[in-house]
Amino acid sequence: MAGQSYTHWVELITAESAESRFVRHRRIIRFPQLTMPLIAAYTPAHWRVTHTDEIVQRVRFDRPFSLVAITANTAAAPHAYQLAARYRDRGIPVVIGGPHATLLPEEVARHADAVVVGEGEPVWPNILQDCEQEQLAPFYRNDRLPDLKEMPAPRWDLIKGRVYGKGVTIATRGCPFACDYCSIPAMYQRQMRYRSIGEVVEEIRRMPGRALVFWDDNIGANRKYAKELFRAIAPLRRWWTSQATFDVAFDDEFLQLAAKSGCKALFMGLESVSQKSLN
Repeated sequence: MAGQSYTHWVELITAESAESRFVRHRRIIRFPQLTMPLIAAYTPAHWRVTHTDEIVQRVRFDRPFSLVAITANTAAAPHAYQLAARYRDRGIPVVIGGPHATLLPEEVARHADAVVVGEGEPVWPNILQDCEQEQLAPFYRNDRLPDLKEMPAPRWDLIKGRVYGKGVTIATRGCPFACDYCSIPAMYQRQMRYRSIGEVVEEIRRMPGRALVFWDDNIGANRKYAKELFRAIAPLRRWWTSQATFDVAFDDEFLQLAAKSGCKALFMGLESVSQKSLN
């Protein structure tokens, strides 16, 4: 921000594998990610925050960052390790979090100065404080699932170059199901958490652009909550997309309310389209 005096500088990187960059860069489905813009919202004011989204931006190695934080899924992990090595060679500490770090923290620790296990919001201020004192711990474990009430709005200003716009948020987090092929049960212990619908509505009112992505793990997990949410956001006349499981297809009221509230797509996970391959 203009006129702001900073004492430290953190670079946030949303890492993507080469294959992901190749596919997603060329498709219109280039939704902005939520993780790093949300983490940025928990950053103290004396820290300068920049963000590199590898789908649309190149990583910079020529800047005097105080700390580099990388989020990566399993597919992007080897690439994240390469990025981390280049920064660490320059004497810049690196912290890695995300799904892969949560599931395989000991592996990730071989490539980073610190590893975040679990959700990052509760431990992020501690990481920055320890970095200031040059005393980063090897692991930061979040043993409790954070409450989503009064969650700050993501730093939408850090989202660049996305065709779909800058509108990202969540209304819920978690999923009650335990699909073998999904990382969500291990990440969130099959527990659902909810934001106040009023808070979500007010956040959407302030959100830039018309389109938005609800990065909920399963927006249809609690059908009663979802329907109340859809009724509440319908007057805002937004276009939105999210993720759900196939059981919502059997609830006509859910689908009708979703459509009337501006839903344009729901992404659904498939372990395989072939029963033979599952047998």
